[in-house]
Amino acid sequence: MKKLNILLLLLLGGFVFTACVDEVGPTINKEAEDGTLAFQLFNPVYANSVYQLTEANSSGVVDTLYCNEPAYGFTAPVTYTVQVSLNSNFTDSVYFEDLATLVQGEKVPVNVKELNTALNTLYGDNFPTPAKATKVYIRLKAVISDVTTTITGNELLVKPAYSNAIEIRVLPYKAANLKYYYQVTVKPYYIIGLANGAWNNSDAGLGVSMYPLSVVKEAAYDENGNGTFKFTGYFSASRSFKLIRDIGSWSEQWGNKSAEGINNPISKAIAGEEPSNLKVPEDGYYTITLNSIKNTLTIEKTTEKTPATYASVALMGTFNGWSADVAMTPAEATNNHIWFITHTFAEDGQYKFRANANWDVANWGTPAANDGDSQYALIGIGGMGGKNLPSTAGTYRIILNDQDGCYYVIK
Repeated sequence: MKKLNILLLLLLGGFVFTACVDEVGPTINKEAEDGTLAFQLFNPVYANSVYQLTEANSSGVVDTLYCNEPAYGFTAPVTYTVQVSLNSNFTDSVYFEDLATLVQGEKVPVNVKELNTALNTLYGDNFPTPAKATKVYIRLKAVISDVTTTITGNELLVKPAYSNAIEIRVLPYKAANLKYYYQVTVKPYYIIGLANGAWNNSDAGLGVSMYPLSVVKEAAYDENGNGTFKFTGYFSASRSFKLIRDIGSWSEQWGNKSAEGINNPISKAIAGEEPSNLKVPEDGYYTITLNSIKNTLTIEKTTEKTPATYASVALMGTFNGWSADVAMTPAEATNNHIWFITHTFAEDGQYKFRANANWDVANWGTPAANDGDSQYALIGIGGMGGKNLPSTAGTYRIILNDQDGCYYVIK
């Protein structure tokens, strides 16, 4: 009987030891943590043919993509996003667009309208007339939705994985419903909470606790002012933030599902629930891309070099005889790229922005062909050395992003 008891204790001890080992959790592929993990996307059957996109078939499927699941080292639900580019360079978000539909599973359909919209956005002013078949590059972005933790409970940051890019030929059609930002009254979203950690969403908070995402130069906006908005800036991991659309209201807002983070952004209006705050996992420069037509939001760390910063940015124009700098206020004490001012123009005229009280350091005007073009009075993407902005008599809150030159003039 004693022998049986000893044997039973040994067996139970082995079971307990095995159970403790199992609780350690999965071994994660190092490449999944450092962002170098790649996976295989297979060439579609009709890769050597021309995919002709038509408005009549806009709800259909161009083709279905198949891939191998990324080798994370453990099993988890994987969500795939199709990314498309007119060249093989996927290193900068300017060169590619994400399609709206997210798919779980290694069988990913590509929607006709979504692919065509992406190509229209990428072409911008250079959409060929007549339309012609061109080379298009497609890849998949894979993200896991599960939070994987170590035995101590610390969260492991499993970064997005990307497939190889495949080349296909596509004949798109011109999407007539998208316009340029200066042709419609755009409805930008505002970052709130990031600037100085403040959450004032009133008019007084413009520049102080919130500032707008930038418009893009492509024809990317519908008649209602919805479209693509972007922002690249320095984010602190100690500060939470959200995105709101309407000054003074929290109804239209983006946050993160369940807990603070950027792994699962949701819209309150669409999800029907109050989201948690957005929060980056580590300090650094990140790019926000929000498409209010597709209702998609991505926040990704940028690998671009650190942008230049300026000691000062100011207004100068006909209102003061181009004789002195009227200083704008920086939104942040360090790593600042947003400048704002409340200014009254006594009469109509023209003005520009300049940095460090020197035209040769940096100055921003409008993208117009001539000085004082009225279509760029309230919003524009100011180019270095661009034409003079028009000023209309009145009091305005003026906000400038010195990275992309996007400015807003809000009465």
